[in-house]
Amino acid sequence: MRFTSLLIVVILCLAVVPTPRAQDPAPATPAAPAPAAGPMVALSMIATDKDSKGVNTIRKDQIRVFEDKDEQKVLSIEADERPVDYVVVLDSSGSLHRLFASALEAARLFILNRRPEDQVAIVRFVSSNVVEKVQEFSTDRDVLLKAIDTSYLEGGQSAVIDALYLTTQYVDEYNKANEGRRKVVVVITDGEDRASYYKQEQLIALLRETGVQVFILGLVVALDDQGGFIRVSPRSKAEKFLTIVAEESGGRVFFPKDKQELVAGAGEILLDLRAQFRINYQSTHDASKKGFRKVEVKFVAAEGDEKRKLVTPPGYFFGPRTPPKSDKKKKKS
Repeated sequence: MRFTSLLIVVILCLAVVPTPRAQDPAPATPAAPAPAAGPMVALSMIATDKDSKGVNTIRKDQIRVFEDKDEQKVLSIEADERPVDYVVVLDSSGSLHRLFASALEAARLFILNRRPEDQVAIVRFVSSNVVEKVQEFSTDRDVLLKAIDTSYLEGGQSAVIDALYLTTQYVDEYNKANEGRRKVVVVITDGEDRASYYKQEQLIALLRETGVQVFILGLVVALDDQGGFIRVSPRSKAEKFLTIVAEESGGRVFFPKDKQELVAGAGEILLDLRAQFRINYQSTHDASKKGFRKVEVKFVAAEGDEKRKLVTPPGYFFGPRTPPKSDKKKKKS
């Protein structure tokens, strides 16, 4: 299906209703020795309605949090309106030739609707050896738009995993000392990986350690959707991969089939970039357990409540991170 030109999306600021803070229970009598305190956790969360549209209000009593299957006491839930450092990643491989103009127009939306305090970088990728920073982080709209307009297609074996891996490292290292900013990758791709150096498992491990969110516009409509008894169709394979990446990072993926859905998907991502939620709790698991801790967040539906879906990462990383390994294969950047 061929995409046509897009309308400019205008995003209104979200108004988030403040929520009450949790009250501490009265101490037991006599007071028992307190267990070793676990880490304070701030978990990102996006709330959507039954149609996957973002909602901007949710109450603390509507969620339950489980860490490694043990329920946790939610201290507060608040709007996360921190400034964002995000990279717009453009698939510039030949497989996207029919949809490249639409991909460029979608990329422009993320520049034109950037908040003044947000910083944006532009990356294009083709093969494993062509992952390029077209524009470093900037707040200059004209400079960023020029980087989009000068992007071009190039032949090569598409390397989506490599592009996501290297871009995640890039945004994670940027503004490293400033913890008051969110880190995001927005990728526009058909999701067909042909020859990446990194493996999917390595990408997922990196996303878990860094906490970088990934939002995806999956332009898979031009991929072959015919499978077989033992062969998964290229479209199904791409959709599965992109869905896993989004879910593991606490982000979202959209698979637009036409102009209207492409605009809607870009608009939802823009809303998620502007405001989502943070769940704050103190883990009941002490500091002895290092690494990735699994977390599940459930929505508690009261009578008359609209059915909602909560989008959260599947956990958080605690303790020292794995030292980065030196690349055995030189990347162009």
